[in-house]
Amino acid sequence: MQKPRCIAALALAASLAAGCAAFDPHNLLSRRSSPVVPSHDALEPGVLDSALGEAGRRDALDFVWTTVNERYYDPAFNGVDWAAARERWSPRALAAASDEEFWDFLDHMAGELRDAHTRVESPRRAERIERHESVSLGFAFQPLEGRLVVTSVHPDSDAHWAGVRPGMALDQAGGEPATAAYARALAEARESSTALSRHRSAARRILSGDPGTRVIATFLRGDGTPFTASLERRRFVSTPRVTHRALPSGFGYVRLTSWAQSLQGGMIEAIEEHRKAPGLVIDLRGNPGGSALMVRNVAARLFEGKVEFGRALTRTGKPITLAFDWFEVIKLKQVLEGTGTYLGPVAVLVDAASGSGSELFAALLQTQGRATVVGQTSCGCLLAYMGYADVPGGGKLAYSEVGFAFPDGRRIEGVGVVPDVPVPLAVADLLAGRDRVLEAAQAALRAKGGDAASARRASAS
Repeated sequence: MQKPRCIAALALAASLAAGCAAFDPHNLLSRRSSPVVPSHDALEPGVLDSALGEAGRRDALDFVWTTVNERYYDPAFNGVDWAAARERWSPRALAAASDEEFWDFLDHMAGELRDAHTRVESPRRAERIERHESVSLGFAFQPLEGRLVVTSVHPDSDAHWAGVRPGMALDQAGGEPATAAYARALAEARESSTALSRHRSAARRILSGDPGTRVIATFLRGDGTPFTASLERRRFVSTPRVTHRALPSGFGYVRLTSWAQSLQGGMIEAIEEHRKAPGLVIDLRGNPGGSALMVRNVAARLFEGKVEFGRALTRTGKPITLAFDWFEVIKLKQVLEGTGTYLGPVAVLVDAASGSGSELFAALLQTQGRATVVGQTSCGCLLAYMGYADVPGGGKLAYSEVGFAFPDGRRIEGVGVVPDVPVPLAVADLLAGRDRVLEAAQAALRAKGGDAASARRASAS
């Protein structure tokens, strides 16, 4: 019995040593073991700009275009002439004034596919992503009721200590009207899956930049009075986390900021902790996605028995495999085995920043009639990539390899998850610190069979 195993092991080792394409036809292993790129933040001006050279830029451009050309999940490239995209962006990329601008032009080329998941990251930005780090003025905003309205403020930012609060309007930025700066940033932003996801690219052009740089900004308070502050761009680390608690209503509440595989155990424990609650709120607002495997494993806790919840879409129409097609990494028919951990009513909270894995989870539960989705329409960014590929020159490439369709044929990419209970974002609620989405979710849970009294009794038992 040992001999066949030894032969198989030797054959496997030989295949790996030879880099056998039959063993790993999708280059999954090389992408999963991608190293952290070295930091460029400390380089002097001009050093990074001359790092690649013309030959290096051509190698990077060829790698990005060819990889997408050969491996993108949709052989029709979302109706885009991918060869023409190269012709448009190649001259600009090769003539870019700096390497950072070069990587930005490559990302714009990828953006022609109108796909938030297919993107190019510069070495500097790739490292920040690896460290869960961002550089920002410390607040977020959205176009709302005719203004650019602050939706959140980081508590460690200059913005917070200057008195900026959600609900205020950004009026001036860098010496010009904020609406003009935003319109220019939006025009310069790469194409993406939806207008919601393109907004994030535009906002980053205003808020992000080199650490230590400053912006003079003017804000309008709720009563219309202005104030001006000098804000420094700082590094912020946002480590993915899961938190939970029993709400005063007695309903369970679980908040997940990212579908990071390392959080799967904590997420399952949170659901188990509230298994006696008569209703469960799962808050995925601002959660950009992550591991589809974790999505499926967590969703399984909310079902009983086998659930067929859709199908994967691949370039070849075949599963994504490893080991000479012996092992299917992504199966075409998507099935989960329910564990019945929690079978009470569920509400899932989403907003425009809920993307990818969060949309898969919300839509999975919604299409099965298992949860009420509450909030605002999600990002519309539901494709999947299997990890970053190393681009010559130190950049990273993500490219969509899997699409997804639910049993009724519905696709979320480019559309978003539309809530069962829509709750528009309102300036008055932001100014008052009122979470109307959470309020509506609890009302929906009560309508599904739990009232406040029974919730308190269940929580106390």
